[in-house]
Amino acid sequence: QIYYLFDWGDGSNSGWLGPFDSGVTGVASHIWTTLGTFNVKVKARDVWGAGSFWSDALVVTITDNNPPDVPQVTGPAEGTPGNPYLFNFLSNDLDGHNIYFFVDWGDNTTSGWVGPYVSGTQIHLTHTWAEKGTYTVKAKAKDSMDAESDWGTLDVVMPLEYRFSFSLFLQHLFEQFPNMFPVLRHLLGY
Repeated sequence: QIYYLFDWGDGSNSGWLGPFDSGVTGVASHIWTTLGTFNVKVKARDVWGAGSFWSDALVVTITDNNPPDVPQVTGPAEGTPGNPYLFNFLSNDLDGHNIYFFVDWGDNTTSGWVGPYVSGTQIHLTHTWAEKGTYTVKAKAKDSMDAESDWGTLDVVMPLEYRFSFSLFLQHLFEQFPNMFPVLRHLLGY
């Protein structure tokens, strides 16, 4: 059986971890509290105290990561149900990381995470709403380090489809030509 000791490169270590069966990978985790570059090393010893030399260093760099900017969502503000519409999404990551987008179309459907895209690249997605209503298109961005932005939004209205109304047609006709069709006006009550 084997014990492992991790040197985290920040003046702390894991203490001896184990025992692990021979051939089993030893796993440990650490949280660095400062930004910087750290040389992580590990060594092993058996139950009788015979030990190895330190391993070669694994260089770990801890950086500050900012989330991407809130996405700009642009596209048509109204439309007709059943027709596809094109929407544009744009976000920047101050750290230059690639960006993924997640779009909630407001009708219980989403795009899922799409990407990666280079920071600052405008992407285009289409969507079709099946029913009339007012929908809020929401989009958020995350970078390749999983830092997520807040939501960007755009309200979209899918109004009623226009339907011909015979009664409105007659009313308009009688208003435009008040002296025509007097019998028809009387019978219909206009």
